[in-house]
Amino acid sequence: MKFARDMNRYITSNRMETCKLPRKVLIAAYALATAILKERPNKFSRKDFTSPQLFACLVLREHQKKSYRGVVALLQDFPHWCDDIGLKKVPSHHTLCRAHKNLVKPGVVEEMLDLSVEALRRAQRQSKKKSGERDERTSPKS
Repeated sequence: MKFARDMNRYITSNRMETCKLPRKVLIAAYALATAILKERPNKFSRKDFTSPQLFACLVLREHQKKSYRGVVALLQDFPHWCDDIGLKKVPSHHTLCRAHKNLVKPGVVEEMLDLSVEALRRAQRQSKKKSGERDERTSPKS
């Protein structure tokens, strides 16, 4: 998937990013979920949707303060958002409700928060290294 490789762009930027754009929130949530969640809960699961895709839809639901049916309607209105996270069809409201029960658990959410904080710290360290290298290059030598 194209956004799995772009995960660094959405998660490991050198500053905490807040966004009001629903599409960016959807993509960032998908990238984070791809790093943490298994693609499918078990080998007998249906192959319609992956856990990261459903998690991204749930984050969009929360971000937009919509009901399950509301987020389904939103995704139907913007099919290119579905393309961004690899959805071939929009999940039903019942699928999202079941996914919420399975995916939004304290252990999973804590692990995602830990990964986000770790990625942010790593990006900040890299940013400091780069700024230190620039200072060395630009400072006059005595």
